[in-house]
Amino acid sequence: MGSYRIPTYIINLPERTERRKHIEEQFRGKNEFDVSIIQACRHEVGAVGLWLSIRKVIEAAIVNDDDVIIICEDDHEFTENYSKEILIRNIIEAHGQHVDYMSGGSGKFGLALPVSENRVWTNFCFSTQFIIIFKKFFQSILNEPFDDSVIGDKKLSEMTVNKMLFCPFISQQKDFGYSDVTPMHNENAGMLNFLFAKSTHRINQIHNAYIMLFKK
Repeated sequence: MGSYRIPTYIINLPERTERRKHIEEQFRGKNEFDVSIIQACRHEVGAVGLWLSIRKVIEAAIVNDDDVIIICEDDHEFTENYSKEILIRNIIEAHGQHVDYMSGGSGKFGLALPVSENRVWTNFCFSTQFIIIFKKFFQSILNEPFDDSVIGDKKLSEMTVNKMLFCPFISQQKDFGYSDVTPMHNENAGMLNFLFAKSTHRINQIHNAYIMLFKK
């Protein structure tokens, strides 16, 4: 991809200044990203607001004629496994495998079939704090019917079998102690960290097994 910078759309509510500061720090010095802050859509149901915000980003990506984009929520943080080389190589390889979208890290995922050292195919994965979406999937997202019961990560996962997950994770969610999207996390302190710790342990086991079997 040479000097190409990946269009990266960060969803943020203007009053969430601590989240804005956090996410700007995550991308500081990472010139592989062309970052735009997108004002989140407001809705009385937080999950609907997030889905409307994802649609807003997709509409912008179509106007900008983007081939691939990254959508970030403002609670994303990079893990120690992140590198520019790993990101770009896996975007190129996933595109060659006709993937619709790929998650940088998930609080819960289903079956996981390794397709490379750093990617698994999965039948479902949740969390949208860092997702890579390819152009061929843009219009499908805009065409997808939804109502006030929509949950963005579940909706995306159900829309396509052509999805992958980084292995090990390059992204996780930072726990700010509250969620504008998932009320359950407000009612159960520490749940977000628990879910990510559990799924991180599992994906690391899968990665280690792959290395032992195929990278001797």
